[in-house]
Amino acid sequence: MAISKLSTKVSLSQATVTNILDRLESRGLVARHRSHSDKRVVHATLTEEGEAKIATAPKPLQDVFSTAFEKLEAWEKSMIVASLQRVAGMMNAENIDASPMLHVGIADEAPSELA
Repeated sequence: MAISKLSTKVSLSQATVTNILDRLESRGLVARHRSHSDKRVVHATLTEEGEAKIATAPKPLQDVFSTAFEKLEAWEKSMIVASLQRVAGMMNAENIDASPMLHVGIADEAPSELA
């Protein structure tokens, strides 16, 4: 994937992504190469070692939670959502935008309703 496209996809500056890729490349997890059609474009690919790391990495807790939450009955989901809304109200957090901290679903996928 082109580094510019990767930086857009993860909502980080190209400089930040380049920094991260430097560290991953030094560990042998990522390789970079210039595009054959446009020498200004640099692509990053996972190495075999990088793919092995991903294959053995634990699932993110958010994914584990989402899978378990989807298996709940509708009334259980509603009770959890209502309880969390109550806690947020008790903390005066109703108007805090948590979207920068949360990721719902797969990139480019519309978020699903909780209840």
